[in-house]
Amino acid sequence: MTRSGNSRRARRWVAAFTLIEVLAVAAILAVVSTLILPNIGAMRARTFRHQAQELAAVLELARQRAVVTGIPHRLLIDLEGGAYRLEWLEHEVDDATTAEPARVEYDVRGATPLPLAAPQSRREGFVPVPGRIGDFHFLEHDLLFAGIDTPEGWIERGDTYVAFDRDGTGDYTEIVIDDDSGRQIALEIQPLADAVRIRDVEI
Repeated sequence: MTRSGNSRRARRWVAAFTLIEVLAVAAILAVVSTLILPNIGAMRARTFRHQAQELAAVLELARQRAVVTGIPHRLLIDLEGGAYRLEWLEHEVDDATTAEPARVEYDVRGATPLPLAAPQSRREGFVPVPGRIGDFHFLEHDLLFAGIDTPEGWIERGDTYVAFDRDGTGDYTEIVIDDDSGRQIALEIQPLADAVRIRDVEI
């Protein structure tokens, strides 16, 4: 057999071997994708549900703190930033001096001049609660707030909040979270049941 005939057969064998390799890799990728893709979907669903449970726990903490401390609490939500933090109501005195005024002994005959200065005014405002829960927490990178259904209507932009009064009561509110695939999950704050219910939203 000539040298050129051997080289042609070798080239044909190399080409056939390469084709077999390609087919084998394609088959392996097909098997791996059928095993991995469903697991990825299940992992995303678990992450979604876990995020909703974390947010429900913070809402329940806000309610419990309001009852225990007797101070109104609220969950401030940055809808576009996908962030939230726990706040409570704080009293501030406008005057720079917070010391109590000295006691005045009044003369019953009316000789003591009456103080005419206005009393120190107090203002109220919500501030972050102490500790890490008062910091902003962010949703997972592929999750965002679709909006909040409140007694005033549907809100999907800017900052809003879910508030709990001193006795833990609040308005019915529904927080909707979605992911980049369009799946949605809702957290229902139910004032009568004192509970936060998590449910999937059918689109």
